[in-house]
Parts: sequence; structure tokens; C-alpha cells
Amino acid sequence: MNSLDNPTHYITLIFSLPDDFMPPTSGEAETYISVHTANTQSPIKVAQSRKPMLYSGRWNFSFAHSFSDVSVKYRVSVSMTHNGVPLLIDLDHFIIVHRTPHRQTLHLSPIGRLYIQAQEPQAVEPEHAVTIVAHEHDNATVQLTQVHISEEMAEAFYLEYDPDTVVPGKRYTLTATENEYRNAIEVSPGSVVLKPFSKA
Repeated sequence: MNSLDNPTHYITLIFSLPDDFMPPTSGEAETYISVHTANTQSPIKVAQSRKPMLYSGRWNFSFAHSFSDVSVKYRVSVSMTHNGVPLLIDLDHFIIVHRTPHRQTLHLSPIGRLYIQAQEPQAVEPEHAVTIVAHEHDNATVQLTQVHISEEMAEAFYLEYDPDTVVPGKRYTLTATENEYRNAIEVSPGSVVLKPFSKA
């Protein structure tokens, strides 16, 4: 990779939260964003931002793309805390940039609402139902939540769960099945800690 001396090309990320997500307005607040390369021999810090505020809705974050001769995969992490308590599920988001300018929306997941993307293995009728289950990582019989939705809706949606029923720091696995033919459907994220430990 050749780094440009004066990078003039930028990547703009549009961070998106559910429309009804309203963060607290008082107390200590922090939003932290970090961006690292993900396809280099060792990760390179590209950008970071730490602000004493919380966001809702959608907002933009831009950083310079300083590589000229190759596609770059970036790992993006976003956290928001209120009085030291995490408000977002700790997830890494990956983007691949071939050229600039580049704009991409990343959907963030507040505690209690996990943004899921599902990819069906083959073309099926939109009205066919899909079952998506969140269960303990090491015990599929212990289910946290289960939802039945249409194939069309399963492409991307927020899976809601009760944070009070989740063990902090425990990893849960997401599985999806197309009901009519019992085909497994790839789900992202495949496993996740739904309630991080408090940093307070």
C-alpha cells in the first residue's frame, strides 16, 4: 500500500440508530469512535474521535482514505456510555473501500435491540417465514428470544430482547432457519455479547 502524502479523499460514515432511541440528556456522556485498517499485517489506526456527548438518529463521521493503489478493509468501532454504563452493543463494523469518495451507512445497536442482517441461501418467496433465535453460545436449548418474520423483513431488522434477562459479558449465538424447507440462513452478527459489563 502506498500512503498519500496529502490525502484529499475522504470516507463518510453515516451512523444510524433506531428512530425512537433517545439517549439520556444529563450525567456524564461519551461517544468514542475508532477506525483501524483490517487487511494490513498489523492494524493501523486511521482515525478516532472522543466527544462528551451522546447521539440519536443519524450523524456523519468522515476520515481520510490515504491509500492509493489497493482496496482497504476498515474496522470501525463505536461506543456510547452514560455515567460509565454502555448504551450500545459492542460490535465491530467492517467496510471495504475501493475508491473515494465513499459513503456508507452503519446501523448501531442499542442495548436491547440488535441490528441483524440475514442472507438467504437461495431465492425464496418473500412471504415465507423465517425463524431467528438468540440462544446461549454453548447451549442452543437455552433461548433468549425467538422471532418469526417474513423472508423480506429478515434481510435487515432490529431484534428486540429484554436486557434484564441477559447475563453481562455472556456471549449469545444467533441462528436463522427458513421454515418451509428448514434451510439454514446466514446471520450477521453470528454471535455477540448482548450486554457488556458496566465500565463504571
